Amino acid sequence: MNLPPSRLLLLAGLLALPLVSSLAADISDTASRTTQPDKFLSAPGLIKGGLFMQGSKKRFEGANELNLESYQTRLEVAPAELSLDRIRDPEPNDQITLKFTLKNESDKGSTLYFPTAQRCEAVIRDSEGKVIYTWSEDYEFAQDAGYSYLNAGEHLNYQLTIPYQALRGKVPVGESTITANLVNYPQLRAEMPLRIQP
Repeated sequence: MNLPPSRLLLLAGLLALPLVSSLAADISDTASRTTQPDKFLSAPGLIKGGLFMQGSKKRFEGANELNLESYQTRLEVAPAELSLDRIRDPEPNDQITLKFTLKNESDKGSTLYFPTAQRCEAVIRDSEGKVIYTWSEDYEFAQDAGYSYLNAGEHLNYQLTIPYQALRGKVPVGESTITANLVNYPQLRAEMPLRIQP
């Protein structure tokens, strides 16, 4: 039988097809997709991806009740005095820099739980206490819960920046207050005066 080369190629391809499909059928759907044995995936209290699994959350929270009085907070703000003219017409790099420090003054370490990727919040209030700026409204945060462990005697530092542009049209002349706190722990906060000159 004399077939043209193109038909021979097609025939050879069709004959090889059952061989390829039989190889594909050998791949098992039940193959493990994790690197852990199944018996460890549902055990309570294990760590998965660096976070405590949902089954151990209540037990974890009970074992780690925080004594909030054992923490010391500090807030540094630079500059502490702003010009309303500069806020209205800022340079590209004009910003307020906040450094919020949390120190564990107890004799044991503790773990702080955060419901999202955000760890710190900053708010500016006018002289009457009305909120005129909230730092987190300018950002989006992953909705992934997380933990931070703080050993006895150690501290965590968080640095936030507020561009002058974000304050344009929001801050009045006079005394304001800037407050920073840990998300999920509003009691762990510190505040500083912020003066707005004309």
